[in-house]
Amino acid sequence: MRYPLISAGLACALSTTAIADTIGFEIGAYAWQPNFSGSVESGKLSSNIDIEDDLGFDDESSTVFYALLEHPIPLIPNLRIQQTELDISTNNTTAPFSFGGEVYTGNISSNIDLSHTDLTFYYEILDNWVSLDVGFTARIIQDGLVEIHDRTTNQTESFEADGVLPLLYLAARFELPLTGLYAGGDINGLGINNDSIIDYKVNIGYETSIGLGLEAGYRNFSIDYDDNNDTADLTIDGAYISAFYHF
Repeated sequence: MRYPLISAGLACALSTTAIADTIGFEIGAYAWQPNFSGSVESGKLSSNIDIEDDLGFDDESSTVFYALLEHPIPLIPNLRIQQTELDISTNNTTAPFSFGGEVYTGNISSNIDLSHTDLTFYYEILDNWVSLDVGFTARIIQDGLVEIHDRTTNQTESFEADGVLPLLYLAARFELPLTGLYAGGDINGLGINNDSIIDYKVNIGYETSIGLGLEAGYRNFSIDYDDNNDTADLTIDGAYISAFYHF
């Protein structure tokens, strides 16, 4: 994925947007049970540190909250706001390894914070038994970091990953008429040079006639980051279950 693809997708959306008949609003939350895997490095002499084997990250828990607003005003995009909490800490004593120019030998705690807020602006291309949305997401990572702390020497090294990332957004949903059942998924993604973020989920769900619903699915959030001295190749993935109200 590249910036020209984002521009082409938005141009397509503007030319073929399906206009909603009324204003719609949805709020929801889900519990996510992701597994952390991959590796990080920091500094020219850093070890390639496996976040499972060396740092002790494994199955963790996360919460996600979201709200979306759809409207019938032409050309103005619909809006989805989502907050994902991904601030995880572990303790581990399987060093030694090098990180941030320092050698760690044991009694270590570590922290990965990839919590983020998504502001997604999208257009409905289709809106019947098949729904298709296209747009872009501004992913705001305010305090992103990978940090390792030696509790014996009180030594701490970290690298930060703050900023606002523009991502291409695509979502689809397939209704089973007269049943309330549906299946769907969405993806936020961007790739530039050797860096990429891919965040997707797939799901099945049920929505009642009064707008209450339940959904279960799988989410995969992958990061490939390299700025010469700091690198991260991380996958955070697992099952989730959510409840929502759509009116």
